[in-house]
Amino acid sequence: MARTAIGLAIGIAFVSAVIWYALDTTRVECEICVEYRGRSACSISLAADVETAEMQAHSGACSQVTGGVTETLECDRIAGTVRRCSE
Repeated sequence: MARTAIGLAIGIAFVSAVIWYALDTTRVECEICVEYRGRSACSISLAADVETAEMQAHSGACSQVTGGVTETLECDRIAGTVRRCSE
């Protein structure tokens, strides 16, 4: 009985780990730094693909150095000063 319970617990843990790994889509991490009107900031983002991670990190960095919709839109159009992505 005890062996069956231990085996069942190990089996459930293994299946849970496989499912969790298969459903985990955040595999790319990007750090983007921006400089806008003399202010600079960096942001890190995790996403399923490089393009999304870059966009989210860039937006996060811009949100730290801007103060309104117009400035945010301007900052979103400038290139980042630092770009580091890893898969």
